[in-house]
Amino acid sequence: MKIRVLVVEDEPPIQRSICQKIEESNENYIVVAAIDNGKDAIQYLKEYPVDVMFVDMNLPIVSGKELLKFCYSEKLPVLPVVLSGYTDFEYVKCAVANHAVDYLLKPLNSQELKLILQKIEIRIREQQQEEKIQNLTDAIKGFNTLQTKESNSEKNPSYSMLLISLGACPYENERNYREIFEKLDLEGNFSQIVSEENFWLVNGKNINEKIIFVRRDQVPDINHLNQFVRSLKFLGLTITIVFYKDAVKVSDIFATYHLLQKYARKHVIFLKNSVLIYSPEGFKSDYTDLRRKIDCMILQCKNMNISDITDSFAELLKLLTVRPITQKEAVRNIKYFVSELYKVHNGHREFFEVEEDIQFILENYYTKEEILKEFDFLLKDIFGIEVYDSRDKKIIALKMKNYLDEKFRSNVTNQLLAANFGFVPSYLVSIFKICYGLTPMDYLVNKRIDEAKVLLEDGSLKIKDIARVVGYEDSLYFSKVFKKFTGVSPKEYKGDGV
Repeated sequence: MKIRVLVVEDEPPIQRSICQKIEESNENYIVVAAIDNGKDAIQYLKEYPVDVMFVDMNLPIVSGKELLKFCYSEKLPVLPVVLSGYTDFEYVKCAVANHAVDYLLKPLNSQELKLILQKIEIRIREQQQEEKIQNLTDAIKGFNTLQTKESNSEKNPSYSMLLISLGACPYENERNYREIFEKLDLEGNFSQIVSEENFWLVNGKNINEKIIFVRRDQVPDINHLNQFVRSLKFLGLTITIVFYKDAVKVSDIFATYHLLQKYARKHVIFLKNSVLIYSPEGFKSDYTDLRRKIDCMILQCKNMNISDITDSFAELLKLLTVRPITQKEAVRNIKYFVSELYKVHNGHREFFEVEEDIQFILENYYTKEEILKEFDFLLKDIFGIEVYDSRDKKIIALKMKNYLDEKFRSNVTNQLLAANFGFVPSYLVSIFKICYGLTPMDYLVNKRIDEAKVLLEDGSLKIKDIARVVGYEDSLYFSKVFKKFTGVSPKEYKGDGV
């Protein structure tokens, strides 16, 4: 896209020279108009879009100084470059006051002009990128989808869309997705298959989502997308990419985004990163043979001891990862396996309680090793010798609560609790929830929010400092969590004196 330049100079030979030098110095610039007085320049600016204006200070009818003030007062998106035949402090002062990019002496020095044009181009490209991302973000949220502003070279643009989703369910109390996305470096890795100027990365409405918009003439093929997903090295979560190949207009982005969200939730692959091509029909698989094999495993478990049962679960996990299977189908079959075990073994806990634990494990752990470790403990707790009675569990839960009350300002995770208390995270979550009605991480967030409210009401600390005090290094993330729990932002809460 060419950068549009308006030259305002009253001496014709100098005007022609300036126009020629600008276009010769940088091929990305085009002089769209050359005007010899300030009055006509104002009229032109009212009617036509301009990116950069080279303006002489000594103009007839309306001076360059008045022209600069007009641009500044009207908040026009134009970058002024002041021209003058001599150095004058008042002119320089006026240029600075009205946010001129630079001040050039006539006749123009070609090297100086080239450097200024390079500097302006970088600034404009960055600004255009920010505006583009904001427009696409607004479209994702359903705001002003028909009135979204686009650049002059992109009337009625259309894109291909990629939804990138981490894990099977967003647990913001346990994970800092902002930090995870920074480590993944999506922009850097995607630029290996599509050049930076041909795609835009924006946030999804859920904290575990990002969306990439790609120009229609630069859409990567499936091999390149698989290359992209292989480059994303993060073992803690599965990464699902849903690719919408058809052209998407700005007005259709909101609806298409929700289609991709629904598709991702339904088709996320169990324990595997994947690239899925969106299809209205989805994809169907016959799991009849799988269920038959699980029934055979259940029969074999009838006379097994608890160690053999956990070995059988390892075989089940292997069976579920031989070929791609959806997360939902895997969860369904694992729950089925455990529920059927109750028919051949006596359990110490009701299945509906255990079902919550299963759901928690499968939504929080994304490697075979982690899941096997969690289920080894869970199955022994259900079908093995009951080591801890309800009184012991209450004591453990109370110790956890006291620990959280003391350490809530620190970076506490379920894994850290497991290391401190000697049990797998899912077990600790289960007994804490039974005793207090919420998970340790939810309790931790409530504690932090309550403390933040006290500090906000006190008013002596800045919001970013309060975030650090209550355990959040990222103040933006703190604000997001605070608003979710209270309905208002920290700034609004502080200002309202609630």
